[in-house]
Amino acid sequence: MSALEKFLQPVEESLIYSRPNYIGHKIRLYWQERLEENSIALVGCPDLRGAEHEKEFSNIKKIREEFYRLTWNDWSFSVYDLGDIIPGESLSDTHFALKEVLTELFEMKVFPIVLGGNMSLNYAVYEAMKIFDIPLNFTAIDSHIRFADIKQEISEENYLPKMILEEPGALFHFSNIGYQSYFVTNQVLATLDTLDFEYFRLGNITRNPENAEPVFRSSDFVGINLNSVEYCDESLAAGNSANGFNSREISALARYVGLSAQVKSAGIYNFLGFSHNKMPEKLVSELLWYLIDGRNQQQYYKNEKEEYIKYIVLHEDKEIVFLKDKYVDKWWLVVNFDNGSVPTTLVPCSEEDYQNTLEGNLPDRYWRTFKRFL
Repeated sequence: MSALEKFLQPVEESLIYSRPNYIGHKIRLYWQERLEENSIALVGCPDLRGAEHEKEFSNIKKIREEFYRLTWNDWSFSVYDLGDIIPGESLSDTHFALKEVLTELFEMKVFPIVLGGNMSLNYAVYEAMKIFDIPLNFTAIDSHIRFADIKQEISEENYLPKMILEEPGALFHFSNIGYQSYFVTNQVLATLDTLDFEYFRLGNITRNPENAEPVFRSSDFVGINLNSVEYCDESLAAGNSANGFNSREISALARYVGLSAQVKSAGIYNFLGFSHNKMPEKLVSELLWYLIDGRNQQQYYKNEKEEYIKYIVLHEDKEIVFLKDKYVDKWWLVVNFDNGSVPTTLVPCSEEDYQNTLEGNLPDRYWRTFKRFL
């Protein structure tokens, strides 16, 4: 028996939406032995245990009810909804089931999107992604960065240090998008600096959401914590606060995640689903739409001939080289390692990084890249 058959509860047929050109009419709710390569598979995982909320399970059905009523935007791939992971007796059991399902999907070359439960489920994604046998870059859109005791049962508080401290580990790089200073201690930020990991305060991204795009371009998997969205309804997420991304900003970030050709899986976490006005599920369904639509737009952003415009900035007698895609607004920073032991590396960056370098300020990602590889 496959993991898809063993651990998933199929979607209720009553949710099927029959109007042509809408997602509910086009989405595929059933599968045979293999799903189509390069398709997208939605996997619900409603387990909220380990999050800061009294409810143990999220109501993902509410997301589907809204998502199926959005238009199908002539996407060039199939989208499956495989149903929900059956919660285990413990959160660890749920992690195991999710890992097995995702591993099977990765083997089929399918892009999974996890919906629902708490952010610790990113650890199950991380475990499943070891099948790629590559160093992994993980990005969390999250108002918090937590470093609790890894000896405790896995939760939102300690899943990240579990990834970082695992021996042998597969995590190469971690980035946080949207942390809020009053939720994160200086000790945690100092630890991230020691590890040469990246973190971007909420205000730095809301000022210009495009600054997050290079981070996703170099990420292998991304977790979107709905607690990073500003308070709009008490039933949106476990632990959301008065400040955060507004609906337009978080939608733009979801689209950037979809546009990244390197991202192999994404998740939207901490949805509760007990609203009376349907606004939380409408927002999450639209985030899902933007993520999928961004993935479809990748075909228009490919630079197969590798045609770039080269910019050279002289900084303290050293040439700093930037490359800009000739056709779309994407930038790279060229990092040369003088010792010859590490090949030249192209680091995704923004036009703002280039402009800052013109003013004499090298971007942090330049120095962090140097330190990580040397």
